[in-house]
Amino acid sequence: MKKERKLDLISEFGKREIGIVPRLIWTLATHKNIARSYRKIIRKKLASRFPGPFDIEIEGVQIRAYPLENYCDRTAVGRGHLPEIPERALIKPLLKPGMIFVDVGANIGTYSLFVARNCGDKARILSFEPHPRTYAKLSFNSKTNGFSSIEAINLGVGQEKSRMRLYSNGGTNIGTATIVPDPSSAKVFVDIKIVPLADALKSRLINHVDLLKIDIEGFEDRALLPLMTPENKSLWPKAVLIETVLKEHWQEDCVEHLKSLGYTIGGNTGENVLLLHPMTEKLES
Repeated sequence: MKKERKLDLISEFGKREIGIVPRLIWTLATHKNIARSYRKIIRKKLASRFPGPFDIEIEGVQIRAYPLENYCDRTAVGRGHLPEIPERALIKPLLKPGMIFVDVGANIGTYSLFVARNCGDKARILSFEPHPRTYAKLSFNSKTNGFSSIEAINLGVGQEKSRMRLYSNGGTNIGTATIVPDPSSAKVFVDIKIVPLADALKSRLINHVDLLKIDIEGFEDRALLPLMTPENKSLWPKAVLIETVLKEHWQEDCVEHLKSLGYTIGGNTGENVLLLHPMTEKLES
C-alpha cells in the first residue's frame, strides 16, 4: 500500500487551482456515459497522476477535493456537482433557518455544507465523522466556507461508549470505511471512539432534532435505533434520511422499526429512504 499523502490544511483556499488537463481527465474518469470498468482504468492509468487537492466551488460551497481517494471529491471535481442529487432534493423542502440537523457519517461534509448554505448559516448542524483523515477534510471545508453553524465531531455513533475498528480497503474511496467490513476489502483500519447518539446530543443540550441523515455503511441500525426508545422520545428526529444500500448488514430493519413507531415513507431514491414523523410538516409538492 502506498504511503498516505499529506493533507493540505494550511494554505488559503484558492491556492490549489485545478488545471485544464486534470479537470478533463477527471471528467472522463467520472463520466456517466463511460462504462464503470473503463472509468476505473482511466482513473488508474491517467487520473492517478493528478491526485489533488483541488480547490473548487460548486453549488455555492467551497471544497478542497482529493479526488483520487474519495467518491464525493471525485464527483465534485469530475461532474461539477455535489453527490446524491435525488437525496438532497428530498430533504430540501425540510430545510429552514433555525433547524437542527444531525449528520451521522458526514464524510467531507457535502450534506452539512448543503444544509448550512440553504439555511443561510442559521442552523445548528452536528456532523459526526469518525475517520481522522476524513474528519480533517470536513473541518477544513466547514471553516473555509465560514460556516459557524457546523460543529464537526470526530466520533462514531453506536450502542454504547467504546472503541472500535473502522476498516477500509486503503484505496480510492475512504468514504466507504465501515465498522462491519467485507473481509475481502478490509485491508486497513483505524481505531475510533464510539458514543451513543442520545448521549452526544444531550451533552450538547440538544432537545429536539429536525432532520437526521445517516450513512455509515451497514451500521445504521446500531447507531440509530438506540435513540428510538421511549425515554429519548423528545429527541426522535422529525425526519430521517437513511442509506439502505447495505441493509443486509443490519441486525434489525431500521425502516420497519421506524414505521412501527409511526414514521411514514416520504421518499425513496433506491439507495436512501426518507422517513417522516407524524408531527413533521408534509413535503411541498
